[in-house]
Amino acid sequence: MLHGLKTSVRPVEEDDIDEIYQWYNDQEVNLWSTGAWPLNTLLSKEQISIKFLDGSSDGYRYSILDENKYLIGTIGFKELNIPSRSATLFVVIGNKSFWGKGYGTDALIIFARYLFTQWNFHRISLDTWDGNLRAIKAYEKVGFKIEGRLREARYVLGSYQDAILMGLLKSEFLAMHGN
Repeated sequence: MLHGLKTSVRPVEEDDIDEIYQWYNDQEVNLWSTGAWPLNTLLSKEQISIKFLDGSSDGYRYSILDENKYLIGTIGFKELNIPSRSATLFVVIGNKSFWGKGYGTDALIIFARYLFTQWNFHRISLDTWDGNLRAIKAYEKVGFKIEGRLREARYVLGSYQDAILMGLLKSEFLAMHGN
């Protein structure tokens, strides 16, 4: 288990699936995590279980716990590129009572440290949509820099929004947060 100041990160367990299922089918959680309601939602518990527990899923997924070891979100990476030592991150604080309180930032810091020091990644990236200012601010606190914009690449609540691409290099992260 990885430990931060406010959060811990551990592998997803079978007991997490009911809560994760609720988040994946929550319009507000999905709006801010992907901007894609309902396109990324309306999954069955079985589909969620396969996505999070099956070793052949589309990425590596972990649970985020608060100080009391209560499940509050998920984090992980996909698009692993071994030659370039890079991957794309994703993070969701599914429990809305933990929004805007630094839990996502803390989880990203400990997870980025893990990827840079244990997996020896050189670079990690992530993306969001331009209306998700809270996420962009949290990502910048971790050290991510805006690297690009895909014009009108997301369709959010009936209108096209730009996708914001962000990246973080190992050297930048370690200079900002240490080992």
